[in-house]
Amino acid sequence: MSTDQPSKPLRISMTHLGAAGWEITDGRTIVLLDPFPSRIRYKGKAFGNTDAPSYPGDHRPVYGLDDPVYSDIEEIDRRIRGAHYVLVSHSHFNHCMDVPYIARKYGSKVIGSGSTANIMAAYGVPDAQIYAVHGGQDYQFPELSVRVVPSLHSPLAERHYFDGDAVPRNLKVPMRLGEFAEGGTFAYLLRIGGRQILMFGSMNFIEREVEGLRPDAALVAAGKARLHLYDYTGRLLRALGHPKLVVATHWDVQAAPYGAPQDDALAQAGTFVEEVRRTSPQARVVLPRHFETVVLEPDE
Repeated sequence: MSTDQPSKPLRISMTHLGAAGWEITDGRTIVLLDPFPSRIRYKGKAFGNTDAPSYPGDHRPVYGLDDPVYSDIEEIDRRIRGAHYVLVSHSHFNHCMDVPYIARKYGSKVIGSGSTANIMAAYGVPDAQIYAVHGGQDYQFPELSVRVVPSLHSPLAERHYFDGDAVPRNLKVPMRLGEFAEGGTFAYLLRIGGRQILMFGSMNFIEREVEGLRPDAALVAAGKARLHLYDYTGRLLRALGHPKLVVATHWDVQAAPYGAPQDDALAQAGTFVEEVRRTSPQARVVLPRHFETVVLEPDE
């Protein structure tokens, strides 16, 4: 198999889509992580989270746990320009629900858990595009390679979080909000354009699974739930050998529409930036706003 890898690193652009979502490209191939442009409003969300806040002029529907949910197709079309690959960290709605439409539209290869695979199949994504994983796989594709890193979900509900369910086969669609179970959580080490990028979709990790990885950049979930873990930022950055670029992700109020104020969330995520600077003072650390692009230049 020809891997068509560059002899020298390419320019890598990483664009924040909000929530845990990213677009990463070397100018040839587009990879998405956990795209969630729909940013739906909800009430009664499980795991101890409060209802989604209200914003002036936001008249979108509010979904309860027993309500069927629908992606915002217009918003997805406005925000997503393509996808050769989609990586899904876990199958909660805010990481997974928009992926079937994107995969059908662009013919994307989708990598995720068995639960993610069942969701894709139920929504009509062809089997040839679905790659079900359980952690530990290291797959070579023509344009890139992906190592599936076993990981953990954020410790929500003051560390009382537990979601041991999986999403079954033969689902009826549209799915109800409460049917999007975690189904296991992964991080991904993406090797693209001569670079290695480690991407997390939740505020947790398994230390032994990341020790010895040496990514050029780490996209690290930076929401408040990380504060319920012992030395989260320090342990992670030391295990990774202090990456030169650390980018905060999953920091925002993800049910708020694009353009809504995020002042409190930004202030909280700013404490993550301070943690990185204390632990890895030589690192470049970025707290990106929605649709801000972070670049790895060839000579970095």
